[in-house]
Amino acid sequence: MAELDDLTGLLDGLMGGSADIDPELLLRLLDIVSKLGEDDKYTGLLKALRPLLREENRPKLDRAERLMKLISLLPLLRGLGL
Repeated sequence: MAELDDLTGLLDGLMGGSADIDPELLLRLLDIVSKLGEDDKYTGLLKALRPLLREENRPKLDRAERLMKLISLLPLLRGLGL
């Protein structure tokens, strides 16, 4: 839990030392952030299509991939009450 203490200290410093941070909420937020780096079947499909697209269409694929990752986070955020 050293990482949690380090992160809590960092957030406390950023918020002027007056923040009461719930460690459980912080762990849930860390879990959500870690999910951003994971691929699911939908983002895997988008990555597989990349070589088949023209260079000018690849930025659209990147935006679609980011959007799919954000959409996959919605149930986790809803679980936090956000």
